[in-house]
Amino acid sequence: MKTIRSLTTMLLFWVAITAFAKDSYPDFTVTGFGTLGASGTDTSQLSFRGTTKETPGVTDSWGFDSDSRLGLQLDAAINSSWHATVQWVARNTTGDFLEQNLDWAFLRWRPADNLDIRAGRLGFDTFMLSEYRNVGYAYLWMRPPHEFYGGLPIYHFDGADIAKKFTVGEGIMTIKAFGGHSFIQIPIPNSSVIADRSLSIAGGKLAYEVGNWNVRMSYSYLLNNLELAPLQPVLDGLNNAAVNTVWPSAQSLSQQISTKNKAFHYSSIGLAYDDGVWLTQLEASYIDTDLITYPSVANGYFSLGRRFGKLTLYSLFGISETLNNRVKFSNPLAPVPAVAALQNSIGRLSNLIGVDEKSISLGLRWDIHEHIALKTQWSHYWLGDNGTALWLAPASGPTPDMVNVWSVGMDFVF
Repeated sequence: MKTIRSLTTMLLFWVAITAFAKDSYPDFTVTGFGTLGASGTDTSQLSFRGTTKETPGVTDSWGFDSDSRLGLQLDAAINSSWHATVQWVARNTTGDFLEQNLDWAFLRWRPADNLDIRAGRLGFDTFMLSEYRNVGYAYLWMRPPHEFYGGLPIYHFDGADIAKKFTVGEGIMTIKAFGGHSFIQIPIPNSSVIADRSLSIAGGKLAYEVGNWNVRMSYSYLLNNLELAPLQPVLDGLNNAAVNTVWPSAQSLSQQISTKNKAFHYSSIGLAYDDGVWLTQLEASYIDTDLITYPSVANGYFSLGRRFGKLTLYSLFGISETLNNRVKFSNPLAPVPAVAALQNSIGRLSNLIGVDEKSISLGLRWDIHEHIALKTQWSHYWLGDNGTALWLAPASGPTPDMVNVWSVGMDFVF
């Protein structure tokens, strides 16, 4: 159904193009981008993945699918005011391969200079790499910083936005507001279950570019419209009358664990500088929630690079920390095995889904051609207790507290 909906959306855009076309229009442009990358680690006890939408990840057995992707973009200038864009990216993702990888399919109207109104499938514009998160050629690293982008499985939403640019001093200020709906599918660790998430989204950004500097701030409000399917058996157990007799606090825990109609508040700030020789970029964000199954998280990174002709050396430092304290529950009134098993399940849900990760990376980029760049990167990760939510950990058993990840790849655009 989601695939049919996406194809219908694309068809409607082409109908619109035909309806508005004049003698000299439409003007079509086809572009593309891609990455051929391979990564491996020094452990078999934990799998590294670029984002939480990926599976199975890579271990000490190297793999290609975590970093490799291929994207195609079709742009059509319908006339001087109307423009249509479709972008689809083949990448490692969970769920419907065609629908989940359709990132852009929108119609843009420019009623006046420096004013854009768009509707359709749009990129989730709440961080600095929003417009080119999948275009490896557009940034230094092998992949977007893991601590900051690894826990952001939202690539797009269906809705509308409006953006206005102003001249402020010697620079350009952009104000944008957006809203809509996002349907995403994410894997549940240690199972074959794919969880559907339906989110209502609203937010905005403020950006300023002047000289070699680029700064931006953004805020997004996300409301979860569906209950996560894997949680339903636990919620049914907590709401069971017999369980509440033995464990009086069970029903109140059900309200805390439920994800339906619960909100996420995502705030971020970013700063970048590029004078052609030195490159630096940093971002920081805070995800505020009231869910004990999805604790609030603060994360950020800092990157510094230096160009030497066609070679660029870079370093990258990242951090992501769950801020909530470990949750403690009252014990049942009687040692009933079924209730004890339910209590253990809730403990795992509440305290094992957390992030405690720090990293340092060193890398080299070589621009061997105007449209081709070769990269290699080493990353060292420090992982705290119960802090491997961005990785794929085994259902039981110890996991390493330090992991090295090596990567090589080729980025290209055409």
